[in-house]
Amino acid sequence: MKIIVKGILLFLTFITLSCSSEVDNDSLPIIDNTPIEKEVIEGLDFVGATLVEDTLDKSFSACFVNEDKMYATAEDETYMFEFATNTWSLLATDVDTPDSDFELGINFIRNNKWHRLIRKGLFVYDFETANWERVKLLTNTLGIFSNEGFYVEEDDAVYFVDQTNGKENIFIYDLLSNELSIHSTYVNDGGWYPISTNAFTKNDTNYIVSLSGWESMKISKFNDDFTTFETINNFGTENHLDDSVACQYGDYFIFGLGGVPTGDGEGNIISDPSTLNFFYYNILNNTFGTMSTPFYESRRSAQLVTYNNEFYLVGGYTIKNGKSEITTKVEKLEFKIVEK
Repeated sequence: MKIIVKGILLFLTFITLSCSSEVDNDSLPIIDNTPIEKEVIEGLDFVGATLVEDTLDKSFSACFVNEDKMYATAEDETYMFEFATNTWSLLATDVDTPDSDFELGINFIRNNKWHRLIRKGLFVYDFETANWERVKLLTNTLGIFSNEGFYVEEDDAVYFVDQTNGKENIFIYDLLSNELSIHSTYVNDGGWYPISTNAFTKNDTNYIVSLSGWESMKISKFNDDFTTFETINNFGTENHLDDSVACQYGDYFIFGLGGVPTGDGEGNIISDPSTLNFFYYNILNNTFGTMSTPFYESRRSAQLVTYNNEFYLVGGYTIKNGKSEITTKVEKLEFKIVEK
């Protein structure tokens, strides 16, 4: 009898275990095996600088790239730098060479000639005759200190603002009549001394990268017909950005360096606010960032030009042995996109 009872119990145990192993699939949690796409945040970094050539010991007030050459002015002299051979040539010594200390100016090609509009007026350089012409001298009755803007070929005009002295006018220079007038107005939220080339176009929108303070840079833009000009973002830094440089790198604007030191009567630096870093502004998502790799020395009052999607830092000043001195270098700068 005990044997029969044990058999029945074993049979019931077997049946129970079998039933428990038949799991209802609907009761199991659903596991999603779809790969999770991680958002990639992009930024820029500075790679390094390569020495290309010297600057003939000249301090250039303007550098402008046309085709495969860079043209530069220093006092009454005009030079040409050939990128193919990395060589300089003196083209002209001309009393009409535009002198534009502490002024950005607007450079453009029109009728195969180099046009340079500064507060003193419009100057034109003829590449064939190697000669400057003073097309129009302005009496500056409008009180313009510096101009930042764009040449628009179809309008035969140059549109610009002067943020430095608090003006709230959008000016137009008519290239047919050579007359300067007020085109529109805007709210000037503050501007400081101009930097290197700082007018860039992306997706048919015209942007200006400019100082909004010793330690801050702002991004502003014009509308299609240059009747409005507004600041869209602002970025603060630890050190000064006056006399800094800027360029366009794909979907980014790059700016950095600068910082004018204070010296005593003997030229010794007593305060150095130099910025060694480069920074960037992402045009697509309206954000700023700081490049992690700094430049190897201080640099201010330099020119930064773009040729064949490469970037050349020309001249400027640095600090050596506690004193400010001219930098006689043309250097190719390299940047790269990095994931953050």
